[in-house]
Amino acid sequence: MKCRMLLLVFAVVACTKVIAQTTSNQDWVGIWNANADGQLTSTLTLATDAGELGGTVVLDILCCEGEPPHVIARDPHVLLNPAVAGSTLTFQVKMQRPNRAIVIASFEVKRTAADRATIHCISCGADAPVVELVKGF
Repeated sequence: MKCRMLLLVFAVVACTKVIAQTTSNQDWVGIWNANADGQLTSTLTLATDAGELGGTVVLDILCCEGEPPHVIARDPHVLLNPAVAGSTLTFQVKMQRPNRAIVIASFEVKRTAADRATIHCISCGADAPVVELVKGF
């Protein structure tokens, strides 16, 4: 009897820990702002209006040659294939390169706190930055 009770307690604790580490789609809903060196660099907007998680990302293009970094262009995209697994959100966006080639870029957003995460383009090369996101209210 003690052994069964002990196993039950361990099972409940293990399930609680797994549930606490995962986030639902609703937990992601909101406006997430990216900042790099104090400069707003992107905005990730997530909603469940259509019943599933979806949204947009606006990627800001910065220039800093010989002057303080500043936004020179904004590039809006609709999220493709957004998926939540635990505390990680993944999605793709269709992008047009300067040479007019169309590519699909893959992004990964990792939750670091209830209102914080990092975003990283995992298909953009080794020098692609990891940038902090802060969820707005």
